[in-house]
Amino acid sequence: MRTPNLGKGRRIAGFFRLCLGIMVTLTLAAGGMALSTAPVQAAPFDIVAPYIFPGDNLSVCRPFSIDHHFSAVGEACPNPPAGDSVYYWGDMATPAWVHIDSGTGVISGCADNGTTPGCYTFNIWASQHYATPVVSACVPPGQAWWPSVHSYSVTLCVGTQGPCISIVPVFVPAAWENVPFSITLMVTGGTGVYNWSAAGLPVGLNLDPNTGTISGIPAPGTCGLWTVMVTCSDTGTCSGPGCCPPVAAPLYLYVDCWGNYSGMITPYTTTACDFTVNIGPGLAYGATNVVIDGSPEANLAGNGSRTFTSVPCESHLVVVDQIVQGPYPKTRYACVGSNQKWVSNIDNTAYFDYAPDLWIDTAGEPAGVTQPPGAGFYTAGANFISSAPSPVESNIQQGIKYVFRSWGLPDGGTNPNRDLVFTVNRAGTATAHYDTYYLLQLKSDSPYVVDESSWWPANANATWALALQPIPMPNFFGGIGGTLEPVNSTGSHIMTGPYTQILEWQANWFWPIFWLVVILLAIAAAIFFGLRGRKGGSAGTAGAAAQTPTDAATAVKAAPADTEKSLTGGETKGKPNFCPKCGNPVDKDAEFCKKCGNKLG
Repeated sequence: MRTPNLGKGRRIAGFFRLCLGIMVTLTLAAGGMALSTAPVQAAPFDIVAPYIFPGDNLSVCRPFSIDHHFSAVGEACPNPPAGDSVYYWGDMATPAWVHIDSGTGVISGCADNGTTPGCYTFNIWASQHYATPVVSACVPPGQAWWPSVHSYSVTLCVGTQGPCISIVPVFVPAAWENVPFSITLMVTGGTGVYNWSAAGLPVGLNLDPNTGTISGIPAPGTCGLWTVMVTCSDTGTCSGPGCCPPVAAPLYLYVDCWGNYSGMITPYTTTACDFTVNIGPGLAYGATNVVIDGSPEANLAGNGSRTFTSVPCESHLVVVDQIVQGPYPKTRYACVGSNQKWVSNIDNTAYFDYAPDLWIDTAGEPAGVTQPPGAGFYTAGANFISSAPSPVESNIQQGIKYVFRSWGLPDGGTNPNRDLVFTVNRAGTATAHYDTYYLLQLKSDSPYVVDESSWWPANANATWALALQPIPMPNFFGGIGGTLEPVNSTGSHIMTGPYTQILEWQANWFWPIFWLVVILLAIAAAIFFGLRGRKGGSAGTAGAAAQTPTDAATAVKAAPADTEKSLTGGETKGKPNFCPKCGNPVDKDAEFCKKCGNKLG
């Protein structure tokens, strides 16, 4: 009795053992476990970067070089013989300004000016190849090369860019022939040590390239005004096209006429060293301040002049106002050319003239349009440059925008181009003219959502035609043919402003009414024929039972003749009679009809 159960249990146990074997096999395969009698191969090398890359470790426009090494962790031969291993370095999608030396792994480069500040992460990889012929036991049997590649992530952070270098303007005192002279130039910006150079120095003066100091003794015969072009570069910057370039600036150096040929300073014996400051007729309003060697000395109007007395052969710097305010807020006079001049016994006249600056205003038409850029003072003959934005949303009311049409120029002309350039020859206003457009919106929230819009010129006849189809009513009537149909899916409107058209829907009840009538008629017919059939059946049954009184009915049916005879013959006294006027039954003895009041008899 137990033999079948025992066989069944054995089969179940064998099944479970088979499942266990499959599970063990899959686990070994998933875990990468494998049974092999081959010798265990040495693990490949692993890169270990001891260098910790700090944040903001790079400066814009300054070269960098980062040396790092790797260690061969887990390598079969920790110290392979010379020539046994060859390493190659490379990079994966590094920034354009980063370079990897394939032989040494050194990271170098230069972040260009304009590089976005922040951290840049990329991968560096290295591969190890054992040399051939085999010179050590590090090479596994049967392999001439044993490549192994590993990579790791590197992050280089670029700090905020500093300003490029700029030479600081300085007031340069006059030098003297045969007299020691020294001045140190200044510079701002940059990141490294500065390198100076100069062209056009007087004989006897030199520029220190490391300090920017001009020093020496001007040689005899160098008296006069010298224009020296000074150049400065940042030696820490790289040479890429995006890096900070060297800067140059003119330096005006005046060498005055003193002589010293025997080791002693002897002034020339001249007395005609007075100088005159003249203001031209262009200054038609107001006056300009005259500043000599930093000290205010006079206030001169147009065509004004004043003579100043000076130490013989001494030079002086004369400065006048660059701008003189005119009689109205948008009028002024600007000095023509430089508003500074050196005077001496060689050139003892300082002449300055002025010319009116022209105010060019900008405007947008119609009102509500943003004022285009470019308003300000311009020198006659200068170029006025502006660009009219288009389209422009109204800042007064939504649903209105303006599209550029043309410029109106100060001289009365027009220009159809949004980008405007013209030569200034008079004051005035440059007006950007715009066409007004209004927004037409078509909306329907229910039962069919519509949200469409379009722009139309002002006073245009805006039209619309939407292909809207009737849709079923959202209730019982929709199931029997009831629909909602669009009322104003097509139409037009004169655009005198932003306009929103609400789309309306009306109900079509034809089919619901039709089917309701049909249903009601069907119900009435069913009731009618049902009741008629029931009455017919009852009458047949009753007729069978009342077959005998047929003669009585016939007798009753004939009774009117007898009754009439009785009424006329007087044989049935006390039975009803009829009113000859209205036909109402009355007693024979009645004198009046109770219904119509007719007198009887």
